[in-house]
Amino acid sequence: MAATAAVDEAALAAVRGLMRQARVPGHFDKVYKEECMFCFASNESPGGLFINLSTHQAFDAEHLPLDQQRGGAALYLHQQARKVPLSGDELAAAAGGRQRPEVMAIGVEGGFQVDAKQYRVEVEEALVVMPEGTRIPLPCPDLPELVLGCIDAVQKHASASQQESVAAWQEERRVSRYAADLEQLPATRRIPMDPKQWRCDETGLQENLWLNLSTGFIGSGRVQAGIVGGGSALRHYEATGRKYPLAVKLGTITPHGADVYSYAADEDDMVLDPQLPAHLAHWGIDVMRMEKSEKSMAELEIDQNLSLEFDKITEAGAALQPLTGPGYVGLVNLGNSCYMNSVLQVLWALPELRSRYVDAAAAIYGSAPQDPASDFAAQFAKIGTALLTGNTKAPPPAPAPTAPAAAGAAGGSAAAAGAADGPQPMSCEAEEVEAEGGPQAGVQDQQGSGHSVRPQAFKSLVGRGHPEFSSGRQQDAQEYFGHLLEVASRAEHAAGARLAAAAVQEGSDAVPQAGQASLEGPTARLFKFGTEDRIQCGETGRVAYISSESTCLGLHIPLEAAENLADLQRYQERQQKRQKVKGEEAEPGVAAAAVVTATTKEDEEEARVVPRVPFSACLDGYAGDSLVEGYYSLAAGKNTQAIKRTRFSSFPPYLLVQLQRYYTDDSWQPRKKEVEVPAPQQLDLEPLRGQGLQPGEQLQPADGPSAAPSTTANPSAATPSTTPPPPTADETIVGQLVSMGFTANASRRAALAVGNTNADAATAWACEHMEDPDFNDALPEPAAAEAAGAAGGGGGAAVAAAQPSIPEPSPDSLAMLAAMGFSERQARGALAACQGSMERAADWLFSRKGDLEAAVEAALGAGGAGAGGAGVAGPDAAAAAGPASAAAAPLPLLDGPGRYELLGIVSHIGANTGCGHYVAHVKKEGRWAIFDDEKVAASEAPPFDRGYLYLYRRCE
Repeated sequence: MAATAAVDEAALAAVRGLMRQARVPGHFDKVYKEECMFCFASNESPGGLFINLSTHQAFDAEHLPLDQQRGGAALYLHQQARKVPLSGDELAAAAGGRQRPEVMAIGVEGGFQVDAKQYRVEVEEALVVMPEGTRIPLPCPDLPELVLGCIDAVQKHASASQQESVAAWQEERRVSRYAADLEQLPATRRIPMDPKQWRCDETGLQENLWLNLSTGFIGSGRVQAGIVGGGSALRHYEATGRKYPLAVKLGTITPHGADVYSYAADEDDMVLDPQLPAHLAHWGIDVMRMEKSEKSMAELEIDQNLSLEFDKITEAGAALQPLTGPGYVGLVNLGNSCYMNSVLQVLWALPELRSRYVDAAAAIYGSAPQDPASDFAAQFAKIGTALLTGNTKAPPPAPAPTAPAAAGAAGGSAAAAGAADGPQPMSCEAEEVEAEGGPQAGVQDQQGSGHSVRPQAFKSLVGRGHPEFSSGRQQDAQEYFGHLLEVASRAEHAAGARLAAAAVQEGSDAVPQAGQASLEGPTARLFKFGTEDRIQCGETGRVAYISSESTCLGLHIPLEAAENLADLQRYQERQQKRQKVKGEEAEPGVAAAAVVTATTKEDEEEARVVPRVPFSACLDGYAGDSLVEGYYSLAAGKNTQAIKRTRFSSFPPYLLVQLQRYYTDDSWQPRKKEVEVPAPQQLDLEPLRGQGLQPGEQLQPADGPSAAPSTTANPSAATPSTTPPPPTADETIVGQLVSMGFTANASRRAALAVGNTNADAATAWACEHMEDPDFNDALPEPAAAEAAGAAGGGGGAAVAAAQPSIPEPSPDSLAMLAAMGFSERQARGALAACQGSMERAADWLFSRKGDLEAAVEAALGAGGAGAGGAGVAGPDAAAAAGPASAAAAPLPLLDGPGRYELLGIVSHIGANTGCGHYVAHVKKEGRWAIFDDEKVAASEAPPFDRGYLYLYRRCE
């Protein structure tokens, strides 16, 4: 315990006069003590951290005056930590004879132990009185009790990041409902105790064998990544009428248990069998005499995490040159956060983001609200400043351990073993585990070095309130990209003039650089492009043009267009011959070769052949003619076939392309297309620019078949037709979705939402909107839907008359929308139009900036026109709403030549987007760099043909 020091009485008197500023944090309060609110400095960084005893927010020495000026705080707890190497005896005790992990978990017995101690952290603390900077070393019993209690509570309180992070990965297995009363047939055979005598009763295989606990049948398991199998155990379950679901993996039986799988449809997962010893004894197996001869499923999963074959994506095996400095800072993996890290590294290659956030960081911090942790602008600027300036505020290098035993102290930690070997594939997304409490004597060995930062606060902020992005699970990088743009757009709208004022105040990039788009409007505007769908009635030949906007170009991969079909066919024939020898069944066709499966040992001798599809074939599929069934033609007055063709109506400064490698199979399981699609580094899309209505084309009539026929189209004066009568859902699509488990109401909503295109599109829409509050509600009547949507023009009185009574919105929803910069009246209108859904209401408001007042009038039933109405709301209503509501005309889409160069790639390794690993490649200073979480290096072979997301920059 540190000795107490004599304290000047004048300093104590000053503290007594300020002690009411000290606020003791409660259990549910957040204490931001791990890093500075405006940078990534920690208590180990030079100068340490100053924790505000009123707000419980930490700041480094650079930003301390800013916080003191913003809030007038005077009392700060200063912490300066340093690492002291452990002695040889301490290192040996810390290792504790730890063995290779056997449980897929972190920080539990038998699991990953990422807290191997090599250093002891010593912390020097003092109470600092601002603005004079008077220091009172701690401990100091002469301080007022209120101040001492506050300091003690801050020291012991879990940090905000610890409160928000997910610490346990342990997969819980539930007890099978079939175990207690399991039916076992008479034992007509005894299973040998010697593993060498085990063979599949159907194929003769001797690996991956599963014993059906009811019938005594030994069958091979299913083929999985790196595991040989014939699937006979599953076929036996199906052949016996699906009556005997439990099977045990023979090679995993020990006195402590074994791997048990339930094939039952209501479980279909690894389970626990409390009666396993008795069930095995029925077949002559004494668990007390068994030893494990095969790896358990958890161990196999760990092996896959420890030795993932990243192949061309992570450039494994290449001697890559590490890159450090501005623009080459890594992001620490927080546990399945590589999807976020990859997206951020690609986004921060945009000079427009640097101009808006990094160059204006000081002004953004100075205008931040009382809680900077909840301010998107401040946290985004914090991330960008670290990545682009290279100022990570990293602590000084720790002294090397003095004992020879240090080399082996980490036990079996693969991460520790490879840390000194330069850039390597990250094989396991290890979550940092720290002792709860504070900077008391503990171990905080960070991953990587001073060339990476830990984006925990940003992840928590952007994921707050989202069921997936707030979790510790792996996510889809494309979905996160869209979510991040949505969060940024809302925050930028709420910030209003604050960001613009910050940019003007800094003034470093007032004039956009070459190739840099205007900063006006939200960041999402840089990616937003317009599309033009031309739909031609197959019966009358008349056309309709439908405009839409998007921020991502999704391209289907047509496997049938593979260039190497002949090589694929020969490879599959060889595979079928090998599998025939093993008694396995192969699925013919290109699609089967594209599904991610494992190879057997013999197959590993031959390089795998996968489909190679030209990028142009993906574009042809997007822009080519497609047949639309069930199209309602106003000219024909009935549902008929139509031909649809899509073109671009504008080209954004940055185009995000998604290659749709992932899908769900017939059994509703996520799958990946193992296919190569070489993406061009130069992309010319100008031939796909839409031209609008052409001479000789006739538009669909505006008022149905009885309306006067349209005249020959004049492109300069053409106007699109009005919306047709409410369409009906394609019952074929509805039936397919119902068979998947969706309700009839939800299925109809999905079919209508995608225009009755196909079941796949409707399924994707349904999966994305399952959390909508009205997802399973019956579709509203046409009149009510028109009034609620406020999307049509004219008929203000009729809309108001049809509008049902408006329920009182939630005060929380009103407050959240108000925080985004909208008035209470606008928030009420949006919530009324969206049946009380706050998320949909926010989208509703942001999508109607140009005619917001008219839409609000219609939604509230105040006699205004729909969103398309002109001049109905009147000047008085706009004036009453105030300047924040008097929205200007919507900003036009940014447009320019449709010629692009490749700027960034986000690639994914894994069977589906819910697992695996993401890596980013970004072109900087004329060369490609790989960003593999905290590892950054020069890239020698970017995976142009293996990417998932491609970001293109427009060539001016």
